[in-house]
Amino acid sequence: MTSSSDPQFPKQTQTQLILRCFGYLRRHRKLTAGAYLMMVLVDIVSMLNPQLIRWTIDNGISAGNRAALTLAVGLLLVLVIVKGFFTYFEGRWTEITSQNVAYDMRNELQRKITLLSFSFHDQAEAGDLLSRAVQDVDRIRFLTGRATFRVIEGMVLMVLTAGVMIWMNPQLGLLAMIAMPLLVVQSLRFGRVCRPL
Repeated sequence: MTSSSDPQFPKQTQTQLILRCFGYLRRHRKLTAGAYLMMVLVDIVSMLNPQLIRWTIDNGISAGNRAALTLAVGLLLVLVIVKGFFTYFEGRWTEITSQNVAYDMRNELQRKITLLSFSFHDQAEAGDLLSRAVQDVDRIRFLTGRATFRVIEGMVLMVLTAGVMIWMNPQLGLLAMIAMPLLVVQSLRFGRVCRPL
């Protein structure tokens, strides 16, 4: 937990710093893996929902089949309950993991500060140390938790959605996929402008 601009430590690139932050997840890899597994299951259930609604309209409402309609409503209810179950553990395990990362980092920071010389403490600002222990650690907690989780969830959902669209209608699915690179390029351009700000 040291600043990359501190002269007594070698400078690190942004990628090295990010990888170092994610290194704290190694101690909690089981919870992290569980959270990502729940995320994939939530996305799969989300993909099943519109397919079940489509089946309900085709075989229940349009055909006037009350038995199919009753079955579909029951299955939709089951999907909602299952998705809620997966979502609960996804959120719980993600938050526990990110809070554990913050806890580990603050303990390491405290150990490091107690080992530093008196001359360091004479020169260091208490507010700066407090800011590092609270705000900086909290930003890293968010990075290793919800921020990265949402990015990966979006990518998984995009792949699953693309697969379902191509399975249903290959031509229309591929046509819809043409827009995706344009959205990625625009997002990267937006990020380059906003990140320095």
